[in-house]
Amino acid sequence: MQGVPRYGLRTRADYDLLQGLATQGEIRPQGVATLKRHLEGLLVGRFTYVYDRELAEAESPDGELPDYRVLSVEDEETGETRRVQMKHIESPQAEIFRLGFTVPEVEQAITDLEAV
Repeated sequence: MQGVPRYGLRTRADYDLLQGLATQGEIRPQGVATLKRHLEGLLVGRFTYVYDRELAEAESPDGELPDYRVLSVEDEETGETRRVQMKHIESPQAEIFRLGFTVPEVEQAITDLEAV
């Protein structure tokens, strides 16, 4: 095997197969680096911003970035601009969880790849 397939990694079996091949030395270093980036993307991609509440004009957010983000949203009907607070959360629908991974499993897989 040469490396990570062009069509990407779509199932947990794809990740597990490549992880096993990488730890056995069957994948070129460039492929190992690509697999590591894919795994890191799963970790980063598990977070999303969701609507929390509307803020008054001079009101401060409940916390700092990246935990809270404030957006100015224009109401299409009235044209008024309002401030909304978005909260940074871990999404249960994220790709990492859809594939059946846990965060510690992916972190361990990255650690294993760094040792190759």
